[in-house]
Amino acid sequence: MALEINEDKSQIIADIRSIVQDVRDLPTLPTVAIEVRRLVDDQTSSISNIVAVVEQDMALTGRILRISNSAYYGIPRKVDNLKMAMVILGVREIVNLVTSVSVMHMFLQQDLKEDFNIKEFWLHCATCAELTVGLYEGMKLVMPSSAYIAGLLHDIGKMLLFQYFPEYHEACVNYASENKVRIVDAEVKLLGIDHGHVGSWLAKRWNIPEDITEAIAQHHIRPPNSPANGLPAIVDWADRLFYLMKSKKADDTVEALKSSTKWNEWFKDKSISTEKMVEILAKRWERSSELIRLLD
Repeated sequence: MALEINEDKSQIIADIRSIVQDVRDLPTLPTVAIEVRRLVDDQTSSISNIVAVVEQDMALTGRILRISNSAYYGIPRKVDNLKMAMVILGVREIVNLVTSVSVMHMFLQQDLKEDFNIKEFWLHCATCAELTVGLYEGMKLVMPSSAYIAGLLHDIGKMLLFQYFPEYHEACVNYASENKVRIVDAEVKLLGIDHGHVGSWLAKRWNIPEDITEAIAQHHIRPPNSPANGLPAIVDWADRLFYLMKSKKADDTVEALKSSTKWNEWFKDKSISTEKMVEILAKRWERSSELIRLLD
């Protein structure tokens, strides 16, 4: 599809925003995930309150226990109930697991067109979530509780464009291929907006916390004063590293990063070597593949 490039993209943006905000058959964030995050933010709630909510969904409970007992965590003893899992893994980890498992399983069951590989899409998202956490850990930065979920949901706008605006999606893919530019550059050129902002509108509809919504919106395009180590920037690097690591061996990834001007400018003051960082990220990558396998 050839999409005419006009200077004024306001109508395209308005149409996309209207669909995301108003269409009733858009996917909704699972109720359990919403309630669990609310309880975590409530200082009067307890582990028992969270467990009681999750256990209302028997299928979700089964998936979480299956993952808890898998190589994904490598716990040496059998975890046979949610409370035990929460004590061993921690509340934050269980919240991330509830959100990721419920959201990914919901989308993996959707009947999308054959030319959209839903499993590959969520493998990318789950890996970026792990790489986001790995970057925080490697650089010994204070990691916000929202880091994993921001990485997991960063590309949700791509799925929305594909599913509800296939003509726009196809035009952007073709433009990016023909002009050898990133898909985000093609989106801004043709639509006047990128998939990050589209995804952030869905996140707001889901009442996702503001810092996650901001990271989704800004993981490619950020204001000039955006912090170099802010969550949007970390998610952006996780996304870049996914594509770099996907096509290279560890040693080649290290060399590619060392020769990257952008990486050197961003990474110059960090208290960890590039070699060690790539080692941490490689271990994180393995976890995401295991998670997708367990949800299959």
